[in-house]
Amino acid sequence: MADQETSEESVPNSASYAVIDAYVEGQMRRLRMPGVSLAIVEGDKSVHLRGFGRARPGGETPSPHTPFPIGSLTKSFTALAVMQLVEAGKIELDAPVQRYLPWFRVADPEASAQMTVRHLLNQTSGLPASAGELAAVDFDSSPGAAERHARALSRHALTRPAGSAWEYSNSNYVLLGLIIEAASGESYENYVQKHIFAPLDMGHTYTSQATARRNGLAVGHQYRFMVPVAAPNMPLAQSGLAGGGLISCAEDLARYLIALLNGGRYG
Repeated sequence: MADQETSEESVPNSASYAVIDAYVEGQMRRLRMPGVSLAIVEGDKSVHLRGFGRARPGGETPSPHTPFPIGSLTKSFTALAVMQLVEAGKIELDAPVQRYLPWFRVADPEASAQMTVRHLLNQTSGLPASAGELAAVDFDSSPGAAERHARALSRHALTRPAGSAWEYSNSNYVLLGLIIEAASGESYENYVQKHIFAPLDMGHTYTSQATARRNGLAVGHQYRFMVPVAAPNMPLAQSGLAGGGLISCAEDLARYLIALLNGGRYG
């Protein structure tokens, strides 16, 4: 295993971290996880950064800067971007989705008009989980992929009235990504880079898989009969970028967590 790496401002607590490191190592063995990158924050500091295993078959141990796809942690960045625009007066939480995306439709025209931004954020829009799964496996990376997915929702009926119950669907956050673009006048990629990544010094966080690869992207794996098999060419769904497509590293996510734990303040 790699030697422990800590930030310059680390707070000594080696006994506690050793217990945590041992737990991570045990879980890696149990789950046959090839590599892990760990960050622990305390107050306004990163206090422990550590890599385990390998970032790629036969390769190096993950560093605090090694990029990993972060999946649905992306949704928290999208929600933060929405709330920044709410604070700026550019989005209203209880406004209908159609205020920002006039073309938006589901199968029922009345239901289409009742769905609000808040419903999307809270996963209470009534959009089915199955519709969101399509966003996760649609590997169209050409421009407009997210809007094409959103327009295809016109074929879907809601599973329940908007606002009446919770149901997780990636489509909610695909729509929020488009609303961010409409309200800000910027692409989703440019918005999160300018308003979240840059202020938090998240210099190893990416919206592009190609850029992340050039900067040491960890190799993904797929389990086959409980054995992880390297899948170096595993694509990420560009249409679902706002719902699960961001790529980040332990050190950057520690900075993000510090900001969330300290009322939006960092540094």
